[in-house]
Amino acid sequence: MKRKSILAAMLLAPAGLLAGGQALAEESDRLVDKLLERGVLTQEDVDQIREQPEVIERHPGLDYDPTTPVVDERVRTRVGRPAWETEDGKHRFAFRGRLMLDYAYVDDPFETTDDEDADDGDLARYGTIIRRARMGMLGLMYDNWEWQVEVDFRDDEVRFANAYLAYLFDNGRLATGYFKEPWSLESHTSSRRISFIERAAPVDAYRPNPSRAMGVMWESLVPNYYYALGVFGGDGVARNRDVTEGWSVAGRSSFAPYMDTNRDIFTHLGASYQYRRNAYEWDRSGGDAKEYESVRKRTRLGTRAVDGRMIGENDMEDVDYYTSWALEAAFGIGSFSMQGEYIRMDLIRDEDSEDFAGNPGTDVTRMVSDGWYTQASYFLTGESRNYRAFSGDFGHINVHNPLSAGGPGAWKVLARYAVADSTEHHNREDRQKLKHSTLGLNWYPEDRIVFKLNAMYVDAERGEDGFGDGHKEWSSPVYALRVQYDW
Repeated sequence: MKRKSILAAMLLAPAGLLAGGQALAEESDRLVDKLLERGVLTQEDVDQIREQPEVIERHPGLDYDPTTPVVDERVRTRVGRPAWETEDGKHRFAFRGRLMLDYAYVDDPFETTDDEDADDGDLARYGTIIRRARMGMLGLMYDNWEWQVEVDFRDDEVRFANAYLAYLFDNGRLATGYFKEPWSLESHTSSRRISFIERAAPVDAYRPNPSRAMGVMWESLVPNYYYALGVFGGDGVARNRDVTEGWSVAGRSSFAPYMDTNRDIFTHLGASYQYRRNAYEWDRSGGDAKEYESVRKRTRLGTRAVDGRMIGENDMEDVDYYTSWALEAAFGIGSFSMQGEYIRMDLIRDEDSEDFAGNPGTDVTRMVSDGWYTQASYFLTGESRNYRAFSGDFGHINVHNPLSAGGPGAWKVLARYAVADSTEHHNREDRQKLKHSTLGLNWYPEDRIVFKLNAMYVDAERGEDGFGDGHKEWSSPVYALRVQYDW
């Protein structure tokens, strides 16, 4: 009988070399059943082969986690995008990440509106950058607890992108931790899935700052509409014992008035709103005045590889609170799609703050900014944008004929026009306006790999003594290229 067990082990060895996880277990079971059926093994032999080996507990009775045996559940594995889950699906664990490499070229880098002086504002002509390099882990515990930890390694720094725990209900989730505030269609869509290299100028300039914060948020999980509401802190994850961090309330909702998945038709309408109290520290030198944290509302050339700041070159001081709201719409039929948004932001300054002088033209109480964009895209190879009504955004592209299968991949042409206007009621040196035009070509050789080429025309102006005789103008073509993949 011992020879039969040795024979069975020898026959099972090739399966162990060629397979793993559940595939190994299934192949082994089939082989053992066949040997039993042919009389090579007895039922006693089969029971011995299938008997689980004894696991020795190194520190019995201590419940010491690093040495706790893993013996109670079989695990399924997904290799393409590494993930593991227990056989009953109640516990899951996965890795995810993204890498974005950018190059940009500025045709005329001289005397830009990045600086208010008439003979200054020179930029680099070209540059390269690691725009994003993220690695994260996400998972599910006990069937209802979702979690995620993701870090970003860009700009010689390591910073959090997501770090939260959420409880899943039948129709939604309640999350607490560090994550993105709900706001705007383009902002809500992951950077992995936006069509252009960067988000549209007014979205980039006037979205919540910080766009990610510690908070608590309820978010719906239903098929045809989306809504979210959260309360957030105001100083990221960094701590400064002198700073009262501020807070915000943010909400977004959207729905799909008409959808026909069989014909690849979708429509989308949505709105979002944010109210934020600014962070501050006390200035006790002249009483109990507040010294507010600088507010940064900024957008660049449509690329970060050359850092030209066309809106928000100067941070805004003495801001007590501000509000932002956005209206959004999108439409798609087959390979064609359009989307657009209108965005407005109002900043209110504290006249009692230490640095507020109240001089007309230099210290205004209320600063207003707004902007809009519209964009269109068309897949030359027949694909369509992956609209997700349950989250009111866009998911990854499903390539019909990937390069790995001998096809051409997916090709998409796109165009966008955007305006961001920070001229009304702003201090003289902060008055900036940007008109931004972009033509793009995207190639998706595989589902999660994309090459993006953007040809842009930047038309910017900046106030010195106010718009009119005393303003500065600059315009130039800008070209940018991105190589991106995610897993």
